[in-house]
Amino acid sequence: MADKQGWKRLGAGALWVLALTVAALLMTFAQHTPEARWLGWVTLLPLFFAIRELSPSRAALGAGWWGLCLCLFSSIGPFHSLPFAPRSFAFLACVPALYAFLGALQTRRVGFSPLILGLGWVGVELALQPLAMRHGLLASTQDGGLALRVLGFVGGWFLVSFFIAYVNASLLEMLTVACGMILAEDRPAYERLRLVRVIIRELYLADCTHCLRPMAPRPPPAF
Repeated sequence: MADKQGWKRLGAGALWVLALTVAALLMTFAQHTPEARWLGWVTLLPLFFAIRELSPSRAALGAGWWGLCLCLFSSIGPFHSLPFAPRSFAFLACVPALYAFLGALQTRRVGFSPLILGLGWVGVELALQPLAMRHGLLASTQDGGLALRVLGFVGGWFLVSFFIAYVNASLLEMLTVACGMILAEDRPAYERLRLVRVIIRELYLADCTHCLRPMAPRPPPAF
């Protein structure tokens, strides 16, 4: 029984390492490939998932590995944007590790908050400024659409990075809720699908439909 549990933990650890490695590769790909800019909106999902599910120390180890892989992919091969130097590896390993450690601590205390994690990512971008990366990590994955240009004009690329990190964390939260409803064992399949549609509509369309709904006519004032 103990051997079986050990193999399960080993398999889960290998899966975490693989997911974080692929996420780092996809971020590097998004930074240098115009056709893959959309990956910037989902490439932080494994990192945020580790922050939410793992202990602070394990989340820090995972984020440190993610940063090392990101630096490696950005230093060699066709995506040569960082010098292959110990300074680059140190910054990209330690800064995300500290962010993940603090993010996991905050999650254990007050819950998973996309807003707080998005604000914390601005600190990551500030701490990585000595590497002289143009537009940082997240903002460099985008090609400057109209909405992002407006955000960049108002608050600089730090605000753009906050928004992208916030969207990544919010997407993880939405997917978690949807998967929980789909996999609920006490509901039939058609009921699970209906609930997923309802929650998506409530999250993204309820406010808009409320604003667009015509107002009822007012009665005359009573004297």
